[in-house]
Amino acid sequence: MKKAFTLNELLIAIAIIGIILIITVPIVFSHFSKKTQIAGLQRAYMAINNAVKLMMIDEKAKSISKSSLYYDSETGSVVNSAGTFMKKYLKINTDCGTETGECFAASYKNLSGDAVNLPGDGDAYCGIISTGASICITPPGYSGDSGEVLVDVNGPAKPNIAGRDLFLFYIYLDGFIGDRVSSVDSVEVCRANVYGSGCFNRIINADWTMDY
Repeated sequence: MKKAFTLNELLIAIAIIGIILIITVPIVFSHFSKKTQIAGLQRAYMAINNAVKLMMIDEKAKSISKSSLYYDSETGSVVNSAGTFMKKYLKINTDCGTETGECFAASYKNLSGDAVNLPGDGDAYCGIISTGASICITPPGYSGDSGEVLVDVNGPAKPNIAGRDLFLFYIYLDGFIGDRVSSVDSVEVCRANVYGSGCFNRIINADWTMDY
């Protein structure tokens, strides 16, 4: 006749299972969360990259400086450069205009815990596109030759951390979309930068994985 487990033995077994769950569940959740954020990042990046390329083909522009996306300080505005581009080439579900408004969360931090400042009102055109990502585009020519694209891959939803769901792309005059040329593939740079600059390079070089 088999001996039944005692109450103490059952309690010990349950305690061990509980400890294993406490250790493994956060790891599994973190891994799943990173996979979800990477998928959102890929969708947003491809949407923006394809939109820029299509615009350049439509306008027969060999340089962004010769396209309607380029900001002309004398005759143009963020609305009729970045705004017109987004409305024509990206499917906008929520249009926030030149304010971050409901398109972004109220506050963000970087991986080191420092506060992240969103673009000031009027500096970029913002909206939530069909992928569910929130984007703000500061057009090339507004504050330098390269334009800036701030992307929250899952909209205002958490975690609202630069390098996790918030990233900064740059639009270069040749149409290339990517991180700063000077951004190195460094976890330290990725963690310390207020917009997660360097994180995108890290992800690309790690074959679209978030290994930090």
